[in-house]
Amino acid sequence: MTGEEEEDLPYGENFHDEGEARAWAEAADRKRPWRSMIFDRFASAVLLSSVAAPSILELGSGPGFLAAHVLDRCPDLRHYTLLDFSEPMLAQSRRRLAGHAARTESIRADFKSEAWPAQVGGSFDFIFSHQAVHELRHKRHAPRLYAQIRSLMSPGSVLLVCDHLPDIAPTPRHRALYMGIAEYFAVLEDAGLTDVELLWSGHDMALYRAGACYSIER
Repeated sequence: MTGEEEEDLPYGENFHDEGEARAWAEAADRKRPWRSMIFDRFASAVLLSSVAAPSILELGSGPGFLAAHVLDRCPDLRHYTLLDFSEPMLAQSRRRLAGHAARTESIRADFKSEAWPAQVGGSFDFIFSHQAVHELRHKRHAPRLYAQIRSLMSPGSVLLVCDHLPDIAPTPRHRALYMGIAEYFAVLEDAGLTDVELLWSGHDMALYRAGACYSIER
């Protein structure tokens, strides 16, 4: 997979700054009022699962909007781990999820690093990511990320990932951030994920599902 621009793009916001992180969170639903419909699809995957007390890892969890939506609707969910590289975002999520503190854990880690899989440890029934993978800042990093994700999945685990499509990008350089549907299928399958499917697309975003039907060596 290649992009028009091989250098990583700079971040649009400084998520390490408390004010900028708060401003992003306050604008998120206003800019994309349909987000709750996407969140419903994540929650439905858990509710329809045969796993009795599932565990979830969310990558790029931000201020905890998706986690709150899922936890509110899934009373049998055993544990929800939120991973983000921004302490201001994690602080927002801890406040938002105070009522679910017994079922949640927040981990500060950068999913662009080699170390983050060891920081979360174990395997998960579900791995979620919403509007976050493009924060790799170039899609050429995606194959490594999905190989790392695969290492945290057991047979029967499910990955749900939603992100922007490249059609919304204003310049060819910005299109280096986003993968088209065919690119996404190829990256997920190359990482060893199975049964890849497009669950939904709209508003210049797409939601994918993939599974893991065999274990791999640690």
